[in-house]
Amino acid sequence: MRLTTQLTNIVVYCCLLLFIGHSVNAQQYKLNWKKEVPIIGASIGMAIPSLVLKKNKAILTEAQIANLNRNSIWKFDRISTYNWRPKSAHASDALLYTAHAFPLLTMAHPDARKEWDVIGVMAIEAYVLNLGLTSLTKEIFKRKRPFVYNANAPLSKKQQADATSSFFSGHTSVVAVNSFFTASVLTRYTTNNKLDPLIWTTAALIPAVTAGLRVRAGKHFPTDVLVGYIVGAGVGLFIPWLHRRW
Repeated sequence: MRLTTQLTNIVVYCCLLLFIGHSVNAQQYKLNWKKEVPIIGASIGMAIPSLVLKKNKAILTEAQIANLNRNSIWKFDRISTYNWRPKSAHASDALLYTAHAFPLLTMAHPDARKEWDVIGVMAIEAYVLNLGLTSLTKEIFKRKRPFVYNANAPLSKKQQADATSSFFSGHTSVVAVNSFFTASVLTRYTTNNKLDPLIWTTAALIPAVTAGLRVRAGKHFPTDVLVGYIVGAGVGLFIPWLHRRW
């Protein structure tokens, strides 16, 4: 994900929060400045350092790449260093882009449509908070992607700044945050609905498939996608819970 995208999302989020306010018909969720301000500050506080760190990130040299040894990697993660499948990467990209529209599915419920503004702010809030966490962690750890160890992957890919942004998986965390956010909000309006198990199962499976594709593509280690899944799901569940009307 590009650096400018992070700041753009934060600006859009702040504008919505300032000018939309909250619905007078809100029944399930509400906004509160005592909660929103810390989340805004945390999102911006993580995004800005990640921008600076990524801008100044050093590119791997040919000598550094040649000296890499996959045997130095934990066995659980090592298997992904043999993977290089661009088609799997493209498939995971498709899931990533599609996942951005998942929160719109909450509008299928008539009661949720009455609170569209509050739900919209929460969705952007969850997305940006997750993005800040993911981006900053990537730039702090600077973990090399599995394909950097793979002789079949092109050198041009290995010498991009993104080649050292493996931990943790942004694709997995973004899909997970949108999936679990959507499931959490939908099931809030459909209490005791027979569709709830299907909603939660779908929400759990889609980021899992994304994670599998990222490992298969050689873009991430299993531990990268595991942490990405947990972080994304956690944020996707936390934001609606934080704004619930009890």
